[in-house]
Amino acid sequence: MLKAACENASSALFVLDEKQHCIYMNSAASDLTGYALEELQTRALHDAIHHSRPDGSAYPIKECPIVQAFPKSRRQQGQDTFIHKDGHFYEVEYTASPVEEGGVVVGTVLEVRDISADIQARRALEEETWTLELLNRIGTMLTSTLDLEEIVQTVTDIATELSGAQFGAFFYNTIREGKTLQLYALSGAPRSAFSSFPPPRHTAVFGPTFAGGSVLRVGNIKADPRYGNHAPFHGMPPGHLPVTSYLAVPVVSRGGEILGALIFGHKDADVFSARSERIVTAIAAQASIAIDNAHLFEAAQREIADRQRSEDHQKLLAQELNHRVKNMLATVQAIARQTFRGRAEDTAMRLFTGRLLALSHSHSLIMRENWRSVDLRAIASASLAPFVGNVAGNHRVLLEGQQVSLTPKLALALGMGFHELATNATKYGALTSENGLVEIRWQDLGKGTLCITWIEKHGPVVVPPPSRGFGTRLLEEGLSNEIGGTVRLLHHPDGLICEIKMPMPEAS
Repeated sequence: MLKAACENASSALFVLDEKQHCIYMNSAASDLTGYALEELQTRALHDAIHHSRPDGSAYPIKECPIVQAFPKSRRQQGQDTFIHKDGHFYEVEYTASPVEEGGVVVGTVLEVRDISADIQARRALEEETWTLELLNRIGTMLTSTLDLEEIVQTVTDIATELSGAQFGAFFYNTIREGKTLQLYALSGAPRSAFSSFPPPRHTAVFGPTFAGGSVLRVGNIKADPRYGNHAPFHGMPPGHLPVTSYLAVPVVSRGGEILGALIFGHKDADVFSARSERIVTAIAAQASIAIDNAHLFEAAQREIADRQRSEDHQKLLAQELNHRVKNMLATVQAIARQTFRGRAEDTAMRLFTGRLLALSHSHSLIMRENWRSVDLRAIASASLAPFVGNVAGNHRVLLEGQQVSLTPKLALALGMGFHELATNATKYGALTSENGLVEIRWQDLGKGTLCITWIEKHGPVVVPPPSRGFGTRLLEEGLSNEIGGTVRLLHHPDGLICEIKMPMPEAS
């Protein structure tokens, strides 16, 4: 029963005598060591399976913890490396227990379990964990820069190191430019190693990656049937870096475009493993995102620069236009002075000049806004300023209404209208009195209609004019046509009221 129990044990069992010779071993022990009992009975077990370390150095018997269990009469446990009969090393976990008889140690019972698979699995897990952490760090690093050259060089350097390659390169896919491939970055070799060679083409070796987007891993590229089929070199040109192991991984954008490929080489055969391929493929995926982001950033920078140049050009044109308009208004004013000089129409000249200045003020305000939208309140303030001074905080002026943005055309038209009303108020209306007040109120009436009301208060009693003068026609006909609305003048005894209704300007 004892023998049956030992033979069916999953662990390898050895019984050693006082010379540390094996006098018993179960089937598991024979399978573990590759030896039969008869081969171990005439020599110490240490000399057969424990005499050398993996680095080739000797393992003295006096340092062997298993042997020490015999003379010290003390149980030993631990891990060590054994040598199989065929010469390979393997990791074990052991327990060595001394056997006593009458208080004297007469041998050792050794229990051994092969833990090589456990150690390999743990090392593989640690390696994969390290790889994932490294890839995460690489991803974080790549997303922190938008410089295309830095991204490509960093990716090439890291992938070359992690794949175990002697050298690596990133070739940019220029298939739309004559189907040639441009070297973008190189690692593990100087750029002069490629400078004397023509650009590679979409051959049978390069084509699957650069045109088809497939990974190509070959243990010996020189023995591959796709190698050496194209003139003029039929293989690598003289002086080319030595390549036997070959690995090529495409870099594909989010839109499916093949941006290029990472290519790696080594002079020895079968260097690149499936794990190397997985690592480089993961790096290539992160690189594609970083390159896409860099391209988007470059495109955005170009668009910003183009827009800035366009805006600068528009600003220059607007300044030139403003200069010419002012010169034209000055010319018109000079012609008017010459025309009216010495005549009875001096009053008409002043009116004409005032209207011309009102147009100039409105134009200047529009110019400051670069010919875009102008605020209604600003137009009203600019129109009244020549008559009452600074409008802000002025007790003679009240401006009330929501913010309304006017197009340049509307701003010029309303500026002229407000000037005409202010001129009339200065001559005949509320602004002739120190207590006179002018109110300009505007509100959205709904259904796309804006109502602007000019109200004069605390001035002289208003008497309707016997006939319609030029100012009235300018307001009721000219202004209404310009704004696409209606203008109505009410000569109320308490003060003039002008009601302007127009389409509500669209918000800009």
